[in-house]
Amino acid sequence: MPKSKETPAQKIKRLERELSDEKLKNEILNTMIDISDKQYGTGIRKKFLPNQSDASNNKDQ
Repeated sequence: MPKSKETPAQKIKRLERELSDEKLKNEILNTMIDISDKQYGTGIRKKFLPNQSDASNNKDQ
């Protein structure tokens, strides 16, 4: 993080760069998971069920 005061334009540019880096990181990690699943049959990726979060919320009540 920059120590000096950023102008709004500098902040936008920095945040756009950080967003780009995170998108690339996400793509790389997803590719690694896909390769692992195909080559080793790991099944790392969880299947999302929309009702899953509702069920856990109702359990607490």
